[in-house]
Amino acid sequence: MHYTVINIFVNVSFITHQGKMTSKIKVSYEDLQKRCITLADQIVHSGFKPDIVVSITRGGLLSAYFLADLIGVKSIEMVNIESKQGGREIQDMTKIIKDFSQFKVLIVDDLIDSGNTITYIFSNYKFDRPNTKIAVIYLKEGAKIQADFFVEKITDEWIIFPYHR
Repeated sequence: MHYTVINIFVNVSFITHQGKMTSKIKVSYEDLQKRCITLADQIVHSGFKPDIVVSITRGGLLSAYFLADLIGVKSIEMVNIESKQGGREIQDMTKIIKDFSQFKVLIVDDLIDSGNTITYIFSNYKFDRPNTKIAVIYLKEGAKIQADFFVEKITDEWIIFPYHR
């Protein structure tokens, strides 16, 4: 399976965040889907074939759906975690704790910022780490955990996804 992605356009403007000027990138639903095609291509070419996709809600929901469909994974589970204040505050609202250690797992989110959310998940849920991969659309430079698959590395950009107000 091979996908070619062309013509991804994003709307870039600038805002002041934490006292410094930073670019603000608006991502459309179409752009998000195209970036998921790029991720799917990376995953397929790596040879990794997950049994299950785990979405970090809410940000990873659409990406997880697109990716699962593109790579042919029927099972999607959700870990309901929200990271706020640049990853300094993590709120876990998952009602059922799952043991994913018996599966090849693809964890999907829209963005790794600080890396605290993924670190939290690995500390509080059971995964077989060699059989668990991470896929994100955006990976912030300097994050304490790296994604196995990502579309774009960013520095201080503020990403506005289509599902954000």
